[in-house]
Amino acid sequence: MPQIGPLNAVKLGLLIFRYLRQTKWGNMNNLLTYLNERFPLPVTGTHALFTAMFLVAVAQPLGKSSNDYLSTLFIAISFLFFMLRMRVTDEFKDASHDSSNYPNRPVQRGIITKKQLVTIGVISLVIELSSVVAAGLFQSNLNSALLYLAILGFSVLTGFEFFIAGYLEKQFNLYFVLHQAIFLLYPIWVLNVFGTEVSSSVLVAATVFVLFMASMEIMRKYELRYDPAGVLVMDTYLAVWGDGAFWLMFVISVCGPMALFISFASIWLYVVTGIAGVLLLTFRKNNDAVRAIVAVSFISTSAVIFFS
Repeated sequence: MPQIGPLNAVKLGLLIFRYLRQTKWGNMNNLLTYLNERFPLPVTGTHALFTAMFLVAVAQPLGKSSNDYLSTLFIAISFLFFMLRMRVTDEFKDASHDSSNYPNRPVQRGIITKKQLVTIGVISLVIELSSVVAAGLFQSNLNSALLYLAILGFSVLTGFEFFIAGYLEKQFNLYFVLHQAIFLLYPIWVLNVFGTEVSSSVLVAATVFVLFMASMEIMRKYELRYDPAGVLVMDTYLAVWGDGAFWLMFVISVCGPMALFISFASIWLYVVTGIAGVLLLTFRKNNDAVRAIVAVSFISTSAVIFFS
């Protein structure tokens, strides 16, 4: 089993800390404020962990070794810092929109500078790619990291809005589909990490994963937002799609676990389906409750198939 030297980990930590100090973050309060408001680690960390568990369950549905658990951990870390890197990218990409509509966000308030955002992005990229390599190493499959370059490349394209930013700004649905397409690549990468043979059941499970990622994205922006003048901002799924956003999440949360029964014959999947369906219908008019139920449905499904 490959070992990660603790001395190297300490050196990397010291280098990161020194670099942060050089960007004048002082006691790091500004960074913590930014993370709390724009990237709350308890939420994003949980999302990353259960995303990794879902992916590994698809690729390795049978008994898991200690190395499999370690690969899962590093896939989770890579996904966490992928999300943070994309968060930073969005701060630049959406700067004008956010300044006009959300002047109280940290970047707009001057809590964090562009230089500091770049620092976060660079560090995130380093940790993301290092974790990708580690995930492959624990499966004796270092070459799998090369496939991750497709995910990296696609994420760069999303950062540049596929070089059609003006057009996509007017095409909300197309924008959603193109940005979510990156999650088609994640199962391909993880299947390669574990050397999984592709079958119909694996394809079904991978498809459900992609759909759950779409549901989690809709959940993330399932709210109504208003600009300083009190005008509704048409940049969330609830604002643009209305009831359609709810029913998309409902179908995925209810039908997703049932479809997974093909690969994971666990009665708990039907329990998740039933509870999610009943709760979503019961609390349909409560946006916060809907978001929580959708998130818990995803987490529960991931846990069931990972430990089946």
